[in-house]
Amino acid sequence: MKKLVILSFLIVTIFNAKAQNTDCKVLPDSLKGSYEGGCKNGKADGKGKATGVDIYDGEFKNGLPDGTGKYNWHNGSFYDGGWRKGMKDGKGELHTFENNIPSVKTGFWKKDKYTGLYETPYRIVSSTSDIGRVEVDNAEKNSNTITVTVKTLYDKTSASNYVPIIVMTDFQISKGSYETKTNTRTIQSDITRFRDVVFPFMASFNFGTSVLQIEIFEKGDWNVEVPITR
Repeated sequence: MKKLVILSFLIVTIFNAKAQNTDCKVLPDSLKGSYEGGCKNGKADGKGKATGVDIYDGEFKNGLPDGTGKYNWHNGSFYDGGWRKGMKDGKGELHTFENNIPSVKTGFWKKDKYTGLYETPYRIVSSTSDIGRVEVDNAEKNSNTITVTVKTLYDKTSASNYVPIIVMTDFQISKGSYETKTNTRTIQSDITRFRDVVFPFMASFNFGTSVLQIEIFEKGDWNVEVPITR
């Protein structure tokens, strides 16, 4: 009798789950058709598979692909990786076909846009305490230069309220290479430009007793601004 009650409970549970999935909404129009999987508040939620014009098999949240999953377009292209609010987001692989020639793009996406091979295109490895917040930006991703600008900041503790200009005194490259280097100076800045850089590039820059170690993974026209107070 007890086994019969348990069996009846399982049958009812499975029936209710199927009935729930029947009414479970998948929001993207391209995936509307049939859905099998988790459901919450009438929307696809958790692991599931939606089949419409396209097919998505993976994690959902609030009716949208969210988490990890594989999206197959009707033209044969597919993306397998991270999703957030129905958009490619995180690490993944995009497989496309143009003129029957396959192409694969691997890396990271943010709000459906490809951001690059690495999640973070650079990292500050270390810096001495007198170096302020280092500003790094990439002006042109298809270039191959690095410009390091060290700025002398005014020292409010000094009687003259001014410190002499700080310049790059040395550098050591531990990864990558460059072809040429130029140096220019202004009243408050020392600017060193490395051209024809081979990436990834990692180096320690010395500004007297101040040291900054940085690693840059992707090619580009990189600007590294280093503020120093002594």
